[in-house]
Amino acid sequence: MLTEQKSESLEAAALAGLESVGKTALFRHLTGHQTGVETNVKGSTVTISSGALKDDSTVKIFDTPGIRFKDDSVTTRMALNQMKDLNKIILVVKASNLKDDLLVLEEQLGLRGKNVVVIATHSDKYQPNEEEKQYVRTLLNVPVVWCNSRSLSHEEQQEIGKAVQTSSVWELNNNLLSFLPSGVEGETTNWLEKLLAKPLVGPVSALFMVISMFAGPVFAAYLFSSYLQPISEKAWLNPVKESLINAPDFIQVVLIGNYGALTLGWYSFLWAFPVVFLIGLSVAVTEETGIQEHITYALNPWLMKIGLSGRDLIPVLTGFGCNVVAVMQSRTCSSCTRASCISLISFGSACSYQIGASLSLFGSAGHPLMFIPYIFLLFIVGAVHTRIWEKRSVSLAPVPSLPYLQSVTWRGVKFRLMGIMKQFLKQAMPIFIVICIVASLLEFFEVMKAMAALFSPLLTLFSLPAEAAPGVIFSIFRKDGMMVLNEGEGALLHTLETWQVFVVVYLASTLSSCLVTLFFIYKEMGLMHAFKVLGKQMTTSVISTLLLAVFLSALFH
Repeated sequence: MLTEQKSESLEAAALAGLESVGKTALFRHLTGHQTGVETNVKGSTVTISSGALKDDSTVKIFDTPGIRFKDDSVTTRMALNQMKDLNKIILVVKASNLKDDLLVLEEQLGLRGKNVVVIATHSDKYQPNEEEKQYVRTLLNVPVVWCNSRSLSHEEQQEIGKAVQTSSVWELNNNLLSFLPSGVEGETTNWLEKLLAKPLVGPVSALFMVISMFAGPVFAAYLFSSYLQPISEKAWLNPVKESLINAPDFIQVVLIGNYGALTLGWYSFLWAFPVVFLIGLSVAVTEETGIQEHITYALNPWLMKIGLSGRDLIPVLTGFGCNVVAVMQSRTCSSCTRASCISLISFGSACSYQIGASLSLFGSAGHPLMFIPYIFLLFIVGAVHTRIWEKRSVSLAPVPSLPYLQSVTWRGVKFRLMGIMKQFLKQAMPIFIVICIVASLLEFFEVMKAMAALFSPLLTLFSLPAEAAPGVIFSIFRKDGMMVLNEGEGALLHTLETWQVFVVVYLASTLSSCLVTLFFIYKEMGLMHAFKVLGKQMTTSVISTLLLAVFLSALFH
């Protein structure tokens, strides 16, 4: 980054601060870049973004991840490394927690000799009087601006831009900073924050909120898709099939066959799109309001029992939207918990495409309510899997402050949803259409039969038919690849007993992460770690599926 900066003769300044102080929202207002959203969720910035100051294109602003006190996460190291390279630092702190935030940043960053500006955010929650502001400015002897980073006026943007241009050398130490006003952190705590902070009621309430975040959207998506499916079949899918009835066999197989790009591709879209949209909306709202971080902190004691900390739950929850994004967001985890977090994401976080596919399969089999025990089993076995394979102990990390609970900024929600929808339409669906075409070709050249024969001994172990092999095989490429089990409008599923449907969907879901997720684990953690994740997951999947098949077979006979 510095090479780029020097070649363009730009003055560079880095936004630095703890988590949840509003750096990314501030970056968005100052640069006009749409790379961040005004969220309250900790660790929302997992990479370093840059952009020129709107009012002065010669100044380049770098948005760094939030720094955590005495933390060794990848994001904290990224932020600290960036501070070493740049001489101008924009310290972003909470107005109500100014003293404590600055004490931590001074210890972490070593600011002496650097040009510094202080931006005190959340002024809507705490606005000091003019006498206190003047005292702070005099003591710090650097430009200080109070603002609300979520709704920055043009005048405030200009004031901050001027402060950045006139930054002063930092000459303080922690002894002098101790004379700053203590602030009023905690005075704005509302009833929900108090509820989630209670020892027993807090974790139970947080767990209920997590379930609600996904149960409502998933149920609504199922109702929508199940209502629309017969209508769409009658309106266009059946007419398309009839129009291609005289087409060459190869065309029929590729477009409208059991794995056809039009038939199976449409079912994938119909069942996955509503889930992606509604879960994305649910997660975005919880992030925008700041409730997500309070939920994760409340669940911290329980998560420590499986080798995770509360903040590690954020990537796990993100995994219910996209495992790849979740693996990247695990950069915010401590080095002693990141492997555990990735393990749980890989096994227990059902991505939106997996949720859509499993809903479709259970619905086609006539047992949509099986999704409820399925998703619970997935997470519980994932937790056990993580506890068995990742045995590192976790200490309770100090949390400087939790984000405020605030109203939703719908512009931020819209921006987040637009990104999710673009990813689904431009990346996920084209890949699945390719999978459909490949599956059709394999079926046309009878390779599918050979693959099924090769895989059938494993399926026999679980009392499953060899015809289920394609769904398990293609789920390794992508989780919604299990949708090939829906070929022939669910003909195979209707031949299976209820418990067999449950077992085959569970096996296809857990045998491996999708290849894209494994690739990103390799990029983040290395090749050996990716192979270890794959091997451990396959082992747990085979053993747990065998136990599940034996139990359900005995239960239903």
